[in-house]
Amino acid sequence: MKFLSYLFLFIFSNFYFSADYEVRMLNQGPSGVMVFDPPVLKISKGDTVHFKSVDMAHNSESIGNMIPEGGDTWMGAMSQDISVTLNTEGVYVYQCTPHLMMAMIGVIQVGNSNNLEKVRAQANQLKNSFVTNKDRLDKYLSEL
Repeated sequence: MKFLSYLFLFIFSNFYFSADYEVRMLNQGPSGVMVFDPPVLKISKGDTVHFKSVDMAHNSESIGNMIPEGGDTWMGAMSQDISVTLNTEGVYVYQCTPHLMMAMIGVIQVGNSNNLEKVRAQANQLKNSFVTNKDRLDKYLSEL
């Protein structure tokens, strides 16, 4: 019985202590044109990020080679909200697929940034696809 009580407390505490965050997908925001707001989040393992489609024609999609090993990927539909619970520590970089060339990207650090150097190495390749805002990703990663 004691084991079941501890198990219940452990499971309940994960739900009770996890937090929710909102990221808005915008044509224009505090950090420029075609942005996620906020563009950089630092959260804890088990927290949930709600991507809100404020302006039309945006989505949120994780970039497969720029997430922690074993981390969950996501791909939101165009002009639709999506919620993602992140349970693997590390740095996640995500994009708005149709606006990647304008560097509409965001960064989430979940707990420890154990894959940051790998992400920085991949960032150099990703920046080659940016037509505008070429320094945006470097700026965001420097905030971690």
